[in-house]
Amino acid sequence: MEKVGMVGVGAMGSALLERLKLAGVQATVYDSYPPSLETARSIGAAIAASAAAVARASTIVDVVVRTDQDVLDCVMGKNGLLEGAEAGTLVLLHSTILPQTTRKVADAARQRDVYVMDACMLGVPSVVREGNLDFVVGGPAELIDRARPHLLQMGKRVLHVGPLSAGNVAKIIKNLTSGAETLIIQEAIQIGEAAGFPYREALEMLRQAYTGTVLDHWERTFDPSGAGSTPRPGRNIFGKDIPLAAELGRQLGLNLPITDQLAAAGLRILSAKPSP
Repeated sequence: MEKVGMVGVGAMGSALLERLKLAGVQATVYDSYPPSLETARSIGAAIAASAAAVARASTIVDVVVRTDQDVLDCVMGKNGLLEGAEAGTLVLLHSTILPQTTRKVADAARQRDVYVMDACMLGVPSVVREGNLDFVVGGPAELIDRARPHLLQMGKRVLHVGPLSAGNVAKIIKNLTSGAETLIIQEAIQIGEAAGFPYREALEMLRQAYTGTVLDHWERTFDPSGAGSTPRPGRNIFGKDIPLAAELGRQLGLNLPITDQLAAAGLRILSAKPSP
């Protein structure tokens, strides 16, 4: 049975610890922020003095820190995981970081016969606590097989998306689409407000009139054969409706850079494709 460690027990880490506790697993943890350690202690975790000490007590370690530099520091820095990890230890990088950071950590770990995988999380703490967390994971099949039972103690699904660092790419593009939706909705409701449509009413209208996302039936818009990623849009949306939104925004005196760029991008796509 794996001995579980965790470095980084803030909002996401503490939620993961709660799932592990429900599964009957006690983790050994470290965080540089004392209040986070106290929360972890209250959940039943064993507290270590450093990331290296976590590694010495563990065979599989979850890294749940925030930035690329945080990952490098807690794995490769002074008193980091690699100082304490024995050969065969598996380190799971859960952070939203660049692929090259994961590969750099994996290269350093390989010198010590330590394994590294990216196992990025699609969800927020409340999703974790509900047991609905998805992991997008990059690495070789044999490491996926080893990590899967542990990951499923914390989440509901493990999606193996490719080799090492593929999970980083998957998480970044997922967050890009989510963030982009929020930003374009914010510009859309600015148009509504400027035209006398209060933003709360506009948001409620959008929710009630919601017809799903292109991802529900992506093969209708994108080539399912894999021959190319250029969308196959209806001419009204790209050729008329988005440009109309951009024009209305200009008439209302608004600065809508995303809408303007979308209008231009849609017209470029249409001009590059022959008419049906």
